[in-house]
Amino acid sequence: MSQRIPEQVIENVRNNVNIVDIVGQYVQLSKSGRNLFGLCPFHEEKTPSFSVSEEKQIFHCFSCHRGGNVFKFIMEIENVSFPEAVLKVAELGNIEIDKEILHDFDSSDGESSNSRKLKKVHADAAQLYHHILINTQIGEEALSYLHERGLNDDIINEFNLGYAPEKAILTAFFKERKVAGELLRKSGLFVEYSDGTMNDRFRNRVLFPIRDAQGSTIAFSGRLLHKDDKQPKYLNSPETELFNKRKVLFNFDKAKSEIRQKKFAILFEGFMDVLAAYRSGVKNGIASMGTSLTNEQIYLLERTTNELFLCYDGDEAGQNAIARALELLEPVTKLKLGVIRIPEKLDPDEYVQKYGETAFEQLISDAHETKIAFYMRHYQQNRNLANESDQLAYIADVMQKLAVIESPVEQDLYLNQLASRFSLEKDSLKLQLREYIGKFKPQKQFRAAKESNLRSFGSMSTANSQKYSRIERAERLLLYRILHEQNTRIRLRNYTDFSFVHDDYQLVYTISEGYFNAYPEYETARFLDFLDNERARQLVVSLELDNYALESSDEEFEDCMNVISKESPLEQSIAEIKHKIADAKKINNNELVTSLTIKLVSLLQQQQTNKSASL
Repeated sequence: MSQRIPEQVIENVRNNVNIVDIVGQYVQLSKSGRNLFGLCPFHEEKTPSFSVSEEKQIFHCFSCHRGGNVFKFIMEIENVSFPEAVLKVAELGNIEIDKEILHDFDSSDGESSNSRKLKKVHADAAQLYHHILINTQIGEEALSYLHERGLNDDIINEFNLGYAPEKAILTAFFKERKVAGELLRKSGLFVEYSDGTMNDRFRNRVLFPIRDAQGSTIAFSGRLLHKDDKQPKYLNSPETELFNKRKVLFNFDKAKSEIRQKKFAILFEGFMDVLAAYRSGVKNGIASMGTSLTNEQIYLLERTTNELFLCYDGDEAGQNAIARALELLEPVTKLKLGVIRIPEKLDPDEYVQKYGETAFEQLISDAHETKIAFYMRHYQQNRNLANESDQLAYIADVMQKLAVIESPVEQDLYLNQLASRFSLEKDSLKLQLREYIGKFKPQKQFRAAKESNLRSFGSMSTANSQKYSRIERAERLLLYRILHEQNTRIRLRNYTDFSFVHDDYQLVYTISEGYFNAYPEYETARFLDFLDNERARQLVVSLELDNYALESSDEEFEDCMNVISKESPLEQSIAEIKHKIADAKKINNNELVTSLTIKLVSLLQQQQTNKSASL
């Protein structure tokens, strides 16, 4: 529990947020039965095994076994402390926190994580660079450049664009504020020389702040204001504790809600294209930090949407880049892929400048192409389709793409187009398509079998995915009743010598007695905060996901007590005898093996008798 955030504040935040609303800002959730499911944000997977219970206000992943309440989710995904998680949940849930509490928290070094300090350094740097761009004479040239590129002051301010002048200024800025040198070295904002001195990394560059999914500035990408053959046109921050370029998408923090609303994302080639789209009202655009999407970036999108459109430059180089991107993406993502075609060989930024923002927004709405439609257009490049040889090569290329399409209707649509265009018999095209499908069939079967196995794994409940002994099953049921039913708690107090066999269950039971002294009713989300032990928390989460009957019975209680109290010592004796037999065999003591085996048989018979009697 937090010493810095009052308990009533924690209670207020917990009771006034819905975990579905908070988790839904990170994970695309779909209703299935009583719970919601999505792709786990803590590990990569293709089939959803991440579950959220709105009723119990908890989450759980059946694959990586992470689980807990809304605060635990934020602690895990944001890598923050419990107090920081409470404040973040309040922020995401639009719950007002007393300003004095916020001030006390912000001024407390004890609660401030290293990443929090690094984010503060980046936020201060971004504000300084933005001030130089907007308000100083040395930023005028850079500001004029951005205006010439079509960016107005509203967009420049909203994206906090900046300018790093030729003269080093950031080093002096932080030195004056007495920020620790070690923290500045870890920030990636400086170049360190062999003598230990530091200098600004970004010089004479227009700066695009790079933000994480929650909107905190974690890095910069700087574009040279004047061409210099000795320096790269774009310079990104190096990888740091905050910044891993494989995991970050430019503008994802602003785009994610729009992506969920529009149900698709648009991948642009560069930052300026994203900004041109944004000022045109197209706010679901993102850009990668490199030449192609990484697995981590793909997974980030898969958790957010089911569909991705590529919108690259309309010239030949841009279209070739789309083809390469599709080839790379198709085998590794379940996203439905498409293309938005920019006419006249323009890039998105040029199109906006030539035809205006309204025209671009309309283009984005109307110019959607499927993958196959793009390939059918793209394969025409540098081919003379009046020539029979080029015709055959073109048809063969298209057929290979059609062969991996799952939908017969979609295949039929494009076969009709080919037959009409080249005056061919559709049956002949179908025959050739079957030959290509035959070539790809083993690969498709393997993929289908793999996906089927993933689906089966993802749908398993904790009860099925883990085998529990008869004793532990009884312990789980009894502990669940203790937490949820006052009558069971009162009844168990008559058994003064009772204890659970397994330590984790006994620990939860002991803590629960303290909890019920403080709170009259059981709430799963609140009880999870009451537990300091992580194993105990995960035990409670797994109990809540078991499908127990709503109400207990006298017979159920007695059965649980009998199994725990009577079978446990017998089972322990059987385990000890088996261990002794194994030791006796190692030293070839056959006489001892024989006598121990007789005892083991007797104990096993007694165990079987007990089980039969309880049926």
